[in-house]
Amino acid sequence: MKALVLSTNNYRSFPSRKQRFAQRLAERGYDVLYVEAPVTWLAGAYPSQWPKLNAWRAGTRAQGDHLWTVSPSPWLPLFKKYERIADRDAATYYRYLARLRDGWTAGLGVVLTYLPFVPKALGLLKAPVVYDCVDDHSSYPGLIDRDTVIRLEQRTAGIADAVVATNETIAGRFTPWLDKLSVIPNGVDYDLFSSPAMAALRASSTLSTNHSLLYVGAMREWFDTEVVAAVARAFPEYGIDCFGVALPSVRQALGALPNVHFKGSLPQEQIAGLAPLYDAALIPFRMSPLTQGVDPLKFYEYTSAGLPVVSSPIDTLGAFDESMVRIAFTPDEFIAAVRSSIDGDSMELRLHRIESSRRFDWSYRVAEFDRVIDGALHHRDA
Repeated sequence: MKALVLSTNNYRSFPSRKQRFAQRLAERGYDVLYVEAPVTWLAGAYPSQWPKLNAWRAGTRAQGDHLWTVSPSPWLPLFKKYERIADRDAATYYRYLARLRDGWTAGLGVVLTYLPFVPKALGLLKAPVVYDCVDDHSSYPGLIDRDTVIRLEQRTAGIADAVVATNETIAGRFTPWLDKLSVIPNGVDYDLFSSPAMAALRASSTLSTNHSLLYVGAMREWFDTEVVAAVARAFPEYGIDCFGVALPSVRQALGALPNVHFKGSLPQEQIAGLAPLYDAALIPFRMSPLTQGVDPLKFYEYTSAGLPVVSSPIDTLGAFDESMVRIAFTPDEFIAAVRSSIDGDSMELRLHRIESSRRFDWSYRVAEFDRVIDGALHHRDA
């Protein structure tokens, strides 16, 4: 039996729910093809993007037992702006998948999609569909028409045999389909992040201050450089280490601050080993519908490492008390929250965060995913 995972990320980008759920399908006995993020012909204007533009020519690539990846052929641009272009791209997408060696569209057992833009392709695939919605796709910047994306997503939800949202904010967009809607938050590799943190606690009798703040993740349009700059100026003796890919505009906005350090990307294993050395962790996002509805992976990683967290307003994080995360609406509030987090931290609080984060482990999320897959298959058979 075969399964397709239609993703918005490349497989080797960073380990997230998309890769984990794909791996779970393989563990369930499916031969899984993980279809990486589509790219449009506009990439041809940028020489650095040419390898990505031509990646589809390589065909499928084995990634382990029962798991392969492939890059789709390029799409026309403006598919987020005009529904007819989205449908044309969806037809191109389907034809590419149908022509792959090994007959990936024949005998399909299930399709797990993260793309809300290809309902036409989902219909052509004629298999049970699970739509896992992890973002408000209509709120992204760029060549986009919000109403077009909403219509495409509604068509996708209507076709799907099961719809999953990462939180109640995202779930609120799918009230017409409550009978097939589930909420599965993001998770964490708990042992990976908690083990170094527990080792650090056992090795010391007191909590030392290392004058370091941590950020992990992409630094794009939603990254609040004003907040980070305010914190950097308020705590000149603290280094702010930022791990991940940063837009040139982000680097430019913060480049004059000597205590903001862009560290590039590191594997999760290295981040987990370094995390206990920091005094607090940050989630500085600009307030928008996009960021309000996210379920940040980094929060679960930070708390599993025992770190106090200071975040911009994110709906999901409102469920946690200040022992886990402090919410700040303005730069001044962010500064005060960082100071309170550092001054109020303790060995006991670090242990509390680590122990409280055990329930975020991916094993619990995967168990819920199994239930959704079983429900989708039953829905199609009914």
